[in-house]
This record gives sequence, C-alpha cells and structure tokens, in this order.
Amino acid sequence: MPPLGRRALLSAAAATAAGGLLTACGSPPGRSRRLLTVIAETGSLLTRNFSPFVPNARWAAQYVLHEPLMVWNMAKGRLEPQLATGYRWSDRNHTLTLAMRQGVRWSDGRPFTAHDAAFTLELIRRTKGLIGRAAPALTDVDTITAPDDGTLRITLKRVNTPSLHDLVGQAIVPQHVWGEIDDPLRFANPNPVGTGPFKVTQFRPQGYEMHRNPLYWQKIHIPGLQLSGWSGNDQINNATVSGAVDWGALIPNPDKTFVRRDPEHFGYWWPHATDVQIFFNTTMAPFDDPAVRRALAPAFDRKRMVDIAVWGKSVPANAVGLPDGAYPGWFEKETLHREDKLTAYDPKAAELALEKAGLKRKGGGGTRVGKDGKAVRLDIVVPAGWTDFVSVARIAADNLRTVGIDATMRTTSFDSWSQDVYGGSFQACISAGEWGATPYNYFRAMMSKATKAPKGQAATLNFHRLADPASDDLLARWAAVSDQAEQKDLARQLASRFTELMPAVPLYEQPEWGAYNTQRYTGFPTKENPYAALRPVSRFPSTFLVFPHLRTA
Repeated sequence: MPPLGRRALLSAAAATAAGGLLTACGSPPGRSRRLLTVIAETGSLLTRNFSPFVPNARWAAQYVLHEPLMVWNMAKGRLEPQLATGYRWSDRNHTLTLAMRQGVRWSDGRPFTAHDAAFTLELIRRTKGLIGRAAPALTDVDTITAPDDGTLRITLKRVNTPSLHDLVGQAIVPQHVWGEIDDPLRFANPNPVGTGPFKVTQFRPQGYEMHRNPLYWQKIHIPGLQLSGWSGNDQINNATVSGAVDWGALIPNPDKTFVRRDPEHFGYWWPHATDVQIFFNTTMAPFDDPAVRRALAPAFDRKRMVDIAVWGKSVPANAVGLPDGAYPGWFEKETLHREDKLTAYDPKAAELALEKAGLKRKGGGGTRVGKDGKAVRLDIVVPAGWTDFVSVARIAADNLRTVGIDATMRTTSFDSWSQDVYGGSFQACISAGEWGATPYNYFRAMMSKATKAPKGQAATLNFHRLADPASDDLLARWAAVSDQAEQKDLARQLASRFTELMPAVPLYEQPEWGAYNTQRYTGFPTKENPYAALRPVSRFPSTFLVFPHLRTA
C-alpha cells in the first residue's frame, strides 16, 4: 500500500476533531487510553472485510489476524520463523519442506496444522482472482501436500529458489472456516478466525478494536489495538503530533513538527527500501510503446518532488528504480547509474525524444497527438488524502503538460483507486515499486508474465500489465541457480532490460515511513535498535515481529 504523507498541518481545532473520532470508536484520546492506536487504515468509513485475499480489506487481515509461515525481516536481511519454524530444499531444489510450529491454535480454539497451510495455497491456486503473496510463485508449483500435521511439502515443476520468500510469506487461513465458503472471492470474512496476537472485538464503520488473543502462541504484553478511519492525512497528522497516536507512518517535516514537541517520546525512522514511480497502463496507446515511456523519463522534476512531498528527506531515483543502499553487494554503482540521463530533469530532451517516438505537437505547439491522430490525454489517479502522492501527481501533471501531454491529477477514494489500478482500468498512477529479499521480486513484479493479469482481474503486482519474454528468460535462469555470483550477473542484465523497457518511470527513493510515541507504549523499532521495520503498513508484515516487543509504559 502507498504511504501516508502530508506537507502542512491543520489547526488545533482539527486535532480536537481527530481526537473525537478516536473517542467515537470507544477509546478516548490522551494518556488514559488503554489500547495502542495504530495509523494503518485509509478512508473515513471502513467496510467490514477481513479477507486476506482482496486488495481493499482491512489492514488487520494481513498484519494482525492471519500470520504467514515466515516473515522477511528487512531490517535484518533474513527470514524469521512464524507459523513455520524452518525449511529445507531437497531433490535438487525441486522440493521445499517446512516444519510447522507445534501448539499453535486458531482464535476459536481449533489446532493449527500443516493442512491449513496446504489448503490456503491450494485455495489461491484454484480460485481465479484471489490475491496473495504466494500467488505468483504458485504458477511454478506442482503439488502441495501435508503428509502429517507438522509438515508442509511443496514440489515444483521447475526450480524456482526465489519463490521461497513468496510461498512462506502467504497469510494462512483456517481450513475449517474457508473450506465451507462457496465463493471465496466474495467472502468478506466479517468475523475472522486467525492465529495472530489480537482478535476483533468491536467494529463500526468509523473504526474497530482488537484485544489480545488469549490463545496466541507468543507472550503479548499490551492489551490491544485501536484502528480508526480517517478523512485524510491532515487529520492523521494532527492527531499524531498532539500525542493521541502511538504508532504511525509519515509525519510532515518530522524534526520540526513532531520530534521537537516531545523529544523524549516522539521519534521516527525512515530507511529507503524501494522507489516511488509513475506507472502508465502499458495496455493503452501510446504508453504501450517503451520509446514513449523512456521519452517521458526526463520530463519529471524529481528534486521538486523530493523537496515538496518528502521535505527533502530523499533523493531522486536512478533509472533502474532501486535505491543505492537497498541491496548491498548486488550492483556496481555504474549499473544503477548508467542511464542517469533518463532521470535528470531535462524537458527539452523529453520533447525531442517524444518527437522521435512519433508524438507530434498539434499545430506545432499544442497537445501532442499519437500515431492514431488523437490527442494524448491521461489522468494520474491518487487516493484522496494521500497528500505526499497528491503533491507528486500534481507536479508530474505539470511536467507532462510542459512537454505536450494533456495530464490531470485526479483524486478518488482508496477503494475506487484500488479497483481502477489493480483492475487495470487506470491510465497513470503513483505508487511504490515491489521489493523483497533480493532484486528478483522487483524485476518479476515489473516485467514478468507470471505477475501480469488480464484487465479486470485484480493484480497488486504488475498492475501496469507488462510482460517481457527476455526478462522472463533471465528470471527463469535466476530461479534455476543458487550461486549468488550467477544471480548477480542476471540481476545486472535485468537492470539493463528495465531501462530499455522503462515499465514504470522511477521518481525518487521511497522512505519506509515509521513514527512512534512512547508516552504510553515502548519497544518500537528505531534506527538505534533496528530489530524489524517500523512502518506498520509494509510490503512484508513485520508487525508480527514488533508486537511481542511492545510494552505498556
């Protein structure tokens, strides 16, 4: 999910209104509040959907209720055991065997077993339209079995060692619940049963409460969580800087607006893991032409985006779209920066490249027309209230108009945004690139047929819908080897392929937003104690690594 952000703060009256929203959900703001308040939901009114298989479900579905087998820990660069305690490859890397954690129970008291994990993976594999971390990897799977309650065995049609991170990262659901559902794609899972540390105890459209699951297999020291709906980042920011929020994400200009208010308790940590990019729908002309996408790359004023949207706390992207420090040892500097001219702000170069790509200005100075003679117009869609991305989209639209593209920034609700973008009906959007344990996930999400879905079918990866046979060949060769030197060579070739195709246009390095308030709860990850990612809405559910560390102050 894209991050939350904002450049300006509302008045004290708006902060009071934000506190009132928390009160309406059952927990008054201030030091007397018991439940830990997490900023993780989007939209002022929330639908009661806790399915981990749809893009617009509640945050808790993926980050609290349904645990994965293992969690990729970005801060430590390793897999951490969760429902599974370990794994091993055998049969020349064709068979993956996982040992299940013993003594785990679902929140309704039923025992968790390997059969639940096998059922979940098979459910995704046989139900078209369900999304999940494991979905792309399941195309390479031959059989999924649970020979006993404590063992999950997955055999592959062809070797794909990087699929490990996707398979073990899948949120697991109970077979005894989901096995009775006729239409999993439409099932909202309103009364979820999970293995996670908290369970839903109260739900209203304005927000919901979760209390400690007494059957959880780990010791949890805090009583529960408070999740609220929000009308936008202004309201969120005011609640956060006033001290009514315990755990959040982006705070505008945090040193001045947040930390300075209470240096003893207020803090943030923003490592860079991926890049913010502008995605064009590659099924629509003229953006189906890589020459057009490359031509547009130098049109964007990235420094202005960084200065305005993230208060100067980032840097412009390189042409590959991977932060310099995200994958230490994988790339030489010249590999990532070989085509920096593409991401250097140069509207004149963009104009010349667009002319060469066949997009001529109408009348010599007006809106450009495509090869079909029609004016090139597009909307850049952004969820309302996501003010960092709104700022970026507004600048991007200005930049595109400068080079003759009739672009408009359009805000919409998050549900509408996710339906348009993940369903493939959008023209352009701002989002962050995929990331993972290695650069493999990034390139596969950007350029592989394995992650491309037909228009109308939900795709949270490769929603721009580009499939490149040459990239698929490189990815297949990568998946077939375990030697990292060979994988690094293939990664360099994929980086070159990315800049040739420009499946999305990189803009700037994306901070992994995270902010905390230790007035009521302590134990959050920090730059000084980076035991896990701090951001509560991350590519991987590191929340499961954080919850056991939290304590009441």
